[in-house]
Amino acid sequence: MRVVIVGNGPGGVELAKDLSKEFDVTIVEKENLPHYSRPMLSHYIAGFLPEKKLFPYSLEWYEKNGINLLLGAKAKLIDRLRKVLVTERGEIPYDALVIATGARAREPSIRGKEHILTLRTLEDAKLIKERLEDEGEVTILGGGFIALELAGNLAKAGYTVRVVHRRETLLGLDRELSERIKEELEGTGVEFHLKSQAISADEDGLNTETGYIPGKLKVCAFGIVPNRELAVKSGIHAGRGILVDDHLRTSARDVYAIGDCAELGGVIGGTAKAAIEQAKVLARVLRGADERYDLSFRSAFFKFADFSVAIIGRTKGRSEWLDGNTKVFYEGEKAIGAVVLGDLRKALRLEKIIREGLPPD
Repeated sequence: MRVVIVGNGPGGVELAKDLSKEFDVTIVEKENLPHYSRPMLSHYIAGFLPEKKLFPYSLEWYEKNGINLLLGAKAKLIDRLRKVLVTERGEIPYDALVIATGARAREPSIRGKEHILTLRTLEDAKLIKERLEDEGEVTILGGGFIALELAGNLAKAGYTVRVVHRRETLLGLDRELSERIKEELEGTGVEFHLKSQAISADEDGLNTETGYIPGKLKVCAFGIVPNRELAVKSGIHAGRGILVDDHLRTSARDVYAIGDCAELGGVIGGTAKAAIEQAKVLARVLRGADERYDLSFRSAFFKFADFSVAIIGRTKGRSEWLDGNTKVFYEGEKAIGAVVLGDLRKALRLEKIIREGLPPD
């Protein structure tokens, strides 16, 4: 079976790795680089990681694993009738096609946005790193995991870091948890401006509802826009992302979508972990299994400087502190989620317990 994967991010490369021993696998990638770790870009910018360490797989690795990698080849259209992917470098026939095009950084919609950088690609990271080394300070817009990972690493590296966020809470968590995370990051030197909406930017700073914040280098890190254009051009149903069912199937026969470009039940995965989990499910689907991606239970693990945060399952509703660093969320008497601060091992144990429906204590 010929499997063509559009995109070489975490989901695309995981799927190729899983299938390449049994199927004829081709990855089509518009960038001219093999797979690199986007979650590690903030470590690279901070100077904790050399550029070459961002690349876990060499070009020889693809060849050795029987994966045909087409770099610098932009996918233009899926010809669903002929089962052909049309690219700038020619047509590629498929039996199953997987869209794993990921997402791009959401840009700010304020006046002067040309003075604000975004972080998504290695090219973005190189520009931010170069500017940061000149300026020695940065203002980061956002209160999600991309913003906080970048802030934590840069503060740890000794740079002056300000975080501007329009909400009072971080990571979509409650006030109590947000305050704990904020305190930890403040301890590394991050300066927070919460409940502070950005109004405009100029070369020398950022104008917010709570005042003017000076600083030439500004980075927007508050969300993603799924790359759904290939699907839309090809007549495949899309909402915010490319619409899929729990088998990761799109509205087109033999066309699937995984990762940040895919939308299931109104939700975009948003993390490398979710993309990899979807790739594993899809590999089994393509082998003929009746496998489904369970959207009801997701978890994410982050590290801000040296402080880890695990968000497990659903984290809304009634909650209790299990101990000083673990907050568990309940639906009736059943544990449905948890947030674990500073202990990844405990988080992994708790994830298994909650997933299996066992009491966390």
